[in-house]
Parts: sequence; structure tokens; C-alpha cells
Amino acid sequence: MAHRYAGGNSKKPVAIIVAVAVAVLAAAVVAILFVLNSGKSDNKGETTRAATSVAQTIAETTVAGTQSNSDDSAKPDQSVIETEQPQSLPEAQSTQSGYDESSAAQSIVVPTKGTGEIGYFNATYIPYKAVDKDTNSEVSLREVFGTSYSQGVLTFNSDGSFTDSMYASEAESGAYVVEGEDISATYSNDKNMQITVNEWENGSPKDFVVNYGGYDVYFAA
Repeated sequence: MAHRYAGGNSKKPVAIIVAVAVAVLAAAVVAILFVLNSGKSDNKGETTRAATSVAQTIAETTVAGTQSNSDDSAKPDQSVIETEQPQSLPEAQSTQSGYDESSAAQSIVVPTKGTGEIGYFNATYIPYKAVDKDTNSEVSLREVFGTSYSQGVLTFNSDGSFTDSMYASEAESGAYVVEGEDISATYSNDKNMQITVNEWENGSPKDFVVNYGGYDVYFAA
């Protein structure tokens, strides 16, 4: 009997401890739930503001990323662009091997006198003196054609063209015709050449005079 009594008394403290532990645990759970609920109630506004701020930040980041992608797409990717070097083109080649005096002469209208059959000749003439028409005195060819004058000539061709290289700047060209013993000549700028033939020989002039701006210049073959 004594043994049973001892066994019955040892179970009571255990039961009490278990009950207290359960109570403490329940109180702790209740306290935790209360704290959590209380925290949610107090921080509701801050949580909402924080969420809004986070949402704005996410939105701004998204917009910035979109603009950045748009700008990047507008620019070519320099890493993949291959620069095309322009191919060298052949230099332009002239369709003419030289100055076509015949074609130039055909495009110039030379006034004719209608006094005889039209003819041409082929010869080159060198000036040998110049006379000032106002004073009737002889002057140097450099006074007429400039200080850079060296040696110009007049050349008449059998195709009806002529070239005048008396001025050092550039040679002039034109067209001419022979009518009887008269020569009519016109430059490519439509200016007429005033020619007076002094002597003929074998169908071409041997000696003639050309007026250059108030000076009579004498030519001979």
C-alpha cells in the first residue's frame, strides 16, 4: 500500500509542470499574435507609403530603362558596322583626242560678201611689225600684245578654221573664208577679224595686215 501512495504523489508535479508549460506557451502565442496584430495596425500607413515608394521607384526605373533602350536602338551598333570604302572610279576620259578645229569652225557663222567662190588655204604667218594707226608710227609688238608677248602666230587651215596665238594668255580660234582676194574671219566669240591682204601668192596671202585694237599688225608667211 505504501508503494502505491508514493507512485501517486510523483505524478502530480509532472502534470503541474506540463500544465504550466502549456499555459506559458499559449500565453506566448497570444502575446506574439497580439504584437503582430498591433504592429500591423500601427505600421499600416508606413507600409502603404513604402509600397507606393517602391512602386514609383519600380515605375521610374522601368521608364528610364525604356528610354535608354529606345536611345540605344536609334544609334547604330558601332561594333557591327562595316565601313564601306568608296571604290575609286576611273578618271573621266575625253571623248575627243584633241581640239576639233573643224567642228568649231562649222559652228561659227562667217559673214560673206558674195563676191566670188568660197575657198581656203593652209599656212602659218608670223608678225614682223606693228603701227599705231593714230600716230602712224611703228611700235613694238609688246606694246600691242603686252609685256609677256614672246612669239605669236596666225595659222589658217584648209578646213576653214584658224588659230590666233598673239596674246600670251591663251590662243583664240575661229573660222574664215576666202572670197576672191578678200578674207573674212570670225572668232569663236563672234568677233570679226579685220584683215587687209597686201599681196597674194599661189592662192594664199603672202603679206597682210590685221587690226588689233587700233594697231595694224603686219604678217608674212
